[in-house]
Parts: sequence; structure tokens; C-alpha cells
Amino acid sequence: MTRDRSSNPARPPRVRLRLVAALVAGLVAALAAPAARADDTLSVPVSAKARRPVSLPSGEKIELSLKQAIALTLQNVLDLDVASYNLEESKFGIQSAKGAFDPYVELDLGASDTQNATASRLQSSDTKSANGNFTFAGLLPYGTTYALGWTNRRLDEAIPGFTTINPVYLSGLSASFTQPLLRNFGSTVNERLVVQARFTRDSSAYDFVRAVQSAINLSENAYWDLVYAVENLIAKQEALDRAKDLNRITQIKIDVGALAPIDIVQTEVTIAQREQDIITAEGLIGDAQDRLRRLLNVQSQPDWSRPIVPMDRPTRDSLREVFQADVEAGFKRALETRPEVKQALLSIESKKVTLAYTKNQLKPRLDLSGSYGFNGLGAQALLQNADGTLTQLNYGDGLQDLVHRTYPAWTLGLTFVVPIGNNVARGNDAVANADLELARTNFAITKANLNVEVRAAARAIDIGYRSVAAATKARELAERNLDAEKKKFENGMSTTFQVAQVANDLTTAVTAELQAIATYLKNISAWHKSVGDILDVNHVVLEGLAVSTAASPAEERPNK
Repeated sequence: MTRDRSSNPARPPRVRLRLVAALVAGLVAALAAPAARADDTLSVPVSAKARRPVSLPSGEKIELSLKQAIALTLQNVLDLDVASYNLEESKFGIQSAKGAFDPYVELDLGASDTQNATASRLQSSDTKSANGNFTFAGLLPYGTTYALGWTNRRLDEAIPGFTTINPVYLSGLSASFTQPLLRNFGSTVNERLVVQARFTRDSSAYDFVRAVQSAINLSENAYWDLVYAVENLIAKQEALDRAKDLNRITQIKIDVGALAPIDIVQTEVTIAQREQDIITAEGLIGDAQDRLRRLLNVQSQPDWSRPIVPMDRPTRDSLREVFQADVEAGFKRALETRPEVKQALLSIESKKVTLAYTKNQLKPRLDLSGSYGFNGLGAQALLQNADGTLTQLNYGDGLQDLVHRTYPAWTLGLTFVVPIGNNVARGNDAVANADLELARTNFAITKANLNVEVRAAARAIDIGYRSVAAATKARELAERNLDAEKKKFENGMSTTFQVAQVANDLTTAVTAELQAIATYLKNISAWHKSVGDILDVNHVVLEGLAVSTAASPAEERPNK
């Protein structure tokens, strides 16, 4: 990779090295400030079908600010599509669970012809029947099963000497129900799968929130890694310039007889080492660019070849501002906002629903059932009345009986069943109790892990800030030491080997400073992720999210 000098005008080494100390992002202050302007808000659709990939900036280079990198990541990264589709699948689970209360229609058509050997004149040797029944039935949330039925039957059963009407049409219209009064009573029991499907949907929604938070954090880390790699290459190029300058001065001293010709070897070795450092630094830039391209989901092969140029360069004053990481406030906010806490609470609520069901199954069964309806009779025959007249009967007469409610019928009853032992229900209840306690234990573990994570993030910021200060001081001292060693060398009081060693110390100090700055910036991003406000800090809004990302108490709901 060849450095573009046109985009990075040459500066005196001393000035350039001092500017390295200013690499702590101006975004440090921005990252710490949650206030957002309306035009800064980045809206991210939750639905995968609503998200549209955004093309990268045009030009020979891909010039990106940190905000642009985050925005492009949230629009393009495939990980969010995976989370979106998982969320869509969980929504279908609710629809599937509600299907238990979908009414259904049943149509039953059939015919039979049976011939039997008979031993009595009261039996028919040939029985023919046909039926056509219609049923509309379903289940209600309180456990009520209902059915509306219309039955129709044609019976042809001729019995010689005893048959008055043959064939006959039997028709009936009825409404029936069964209402559990103990076991399987209530919406808590019968709607449990719907409620748990909603919990699963909400948990998947928080998975999407986590995916967005991780994408932002990964984007920031990749961006600062690239900034470090670019600045590291510049530092290595300046180290090469210093090595060449030493080589030039050494050659002059050799030419005037002030040094032995063998002294030039040390400077040439140093030049070779610096050139090797540049090759390695160029590889680091390529790796950092590829990691960022992966987050940006670059599809075009030409875009994979275009270099990414990070545009954000912070002010030096931001280095003097100490980022305040309040551990107690951060832990409290993490408990109120982190998706992992919300998911742990949802798991507890889901286990409670299961426990309520298993406890209900311990009860005996007491069902109230009843029905009410009408029957009708019709026949293809002539009946002789008492006065000698004839009456024509047909299928329509059976329907007329139903319309006029000529033959009503009703039933009402109670069914009481007491299981002996009831080992299945008792075993399931014991398992549900254990699952609930396990969910509560996992919630406690989640809180403990968050405490450790928040404290570690705060500690990393403190260490990172002090590391930047120490690395900056070490780099400044290494600069002064090199200046002093050069003056000694000019006065014949030092050797090329000693100057090369001190110059190498400066190169190491510059690299350490750059690493400290990049790590510090990434630590700030990790802090916001750990306390759960990384969306607010980056002004990211999730469109169409079924759950709230606002702070709420980290407590399980009281039992109803």
C-alpha cells in the first residue's frame, strides 16, 4: 500500500509526533453527552424487509466519519437481518398459539348398507342408512368448549309386518357446551401458550436490541482500529525518515573522516528495519479496512479494492477532559436498560405461567355440560289418519319440526373426576417449580455479571486515560532524548548505534501512544454498551420495536 502524500501533507517530525497526542477523539465528548438534536437521529427499522442497503460514498477512496461508519453499519450489516428474521419468526409463534381458539367447521357425509341374518320378525335383514351432519365448534379462553350441530339421517330398515313408515328421515339441531370448573378453568391456563409466545416475541425483540448495540460497538472499534493503523503507518514512515536522515549525516561524517566507514552499516540496518515496519503497518491497515468492510457488508468487488479513509481527527483539548464513569449510576442504569436483564425477567414470567398451569392440573376435574336442541321426523310415505284421510310425509316435514320446535330436548350434567396418585401432574409441577427457581437464579447471575462488566468498563476507562497520559509523556521524553542524543552525535560524543537505539525507543513510544489512544476510545464505547445507553449516545432509534428500550425497574412482576 502506497501512502497518498497529497492527502497527508508533510510535517516536521517534531510537530507530527506532538499532534499524535491529540488523537483522542473529539468524539470522546460527544460519546459522553446523551443530548441529541433531531437532525442527528438515526432511525433503524426493525423489520428486515424495511431495511435497505445503503451504498458507500463514491470516489477513488471511501472517506468516512465515525457517524457515517455507524450509520452504514446499521443499514448494511447482515447480523441485523438475522436478528430481524428471528423476530419475525417469533411473531408467527403468537399467531400459531392463538390458533387454539380458532373455531372449526366439520362436515360429515356417509352411507352404509348392512345385510344380517335374522332370527326374529322384529329384525330387518337389510338396513340402509345415509347421514349428512354439520358442526361448528371451538374453544373459548376460559376453557369452554362449544358446538352447534345440525344432524340429518336417512334410515331404510324394512321389517315385514311391523314397518309403518319406511324409509324415515331424522333431523336434529342442537347447541352444546362443556365448562371446566376446576381443572382447565380460566384464561391463565388456556391462554398460557399465547402469553408465552408474546414473551418469546419480546425476548427476540431484545435480541434485536442487543444486535444493534453490538453492531455499534463493533463499528466504533473497527473505526478506531483503522485510525490507529493509519496513524501507525505515518509514525513508521516518519521513523524511516529519521533513519534516512541519520544515514545521511553519518555518510557526511565518513566523507570528512570523522567516522569510520563501518559506522554506515548500523544506519543501513536501521533503515531496513524501518522499511520492514512499514510493510507490517500497511498490512495492519489492510486488515483493519477489511474488518470494517465486513461490517459495512461491502458487496461490490471494486469497493473491496477502494481504500477506506477515516476522516475524524479529534482536538487536542479533548485529551484534557477526563471521562467520568460513575460505577454506581452505571450499574443502576445497566439493570434498568440492558436487554439481558429484560430477557431474564421475561424468562421468569414465562416460567410463572407454566407453574400456574401445572398447579391447575393438580386439581380434580369438575365439568359442567349441557345441551339444548330440537328433533324432527320425515318420511317418503302416506299415512292414513283416524278419519280415513291420507297425509304425505317427506324430508321437509323433519325440517318443519325443527323450525316449529315441535320436539325439544335438553341435557344438563356434572362430571367429577378425581385422579388417584396424579403422578404426572405432580411431577410436572415439581419441574415447573425448579424451572422458576432456575430462572430466578439466572437473573441473579445476570445482575452479578453486569456488576462485574460495568466495574471492569469503568476501570478500563480510568486505566486507559492514565495510559494515554503516561504514553504521551513517554513519547515526549523519548523525543527529547533523541534530540539530545543527536546533539551528542554531532559533537562526537555518541555513536550511530546509540542514536539508532534512542530513535527506536521513540518509534516504540509513538506506537504505544497510538495504541493507548485507540484503546481508550474503544473503552469509552464499551462503557456505553455495558451500561446500556449506547443507542441514546449515538442517537439511534429503533422503528417498529414491540418493546420499550426505556429504563424500567429490574424487578419481577408481583404475582396476580
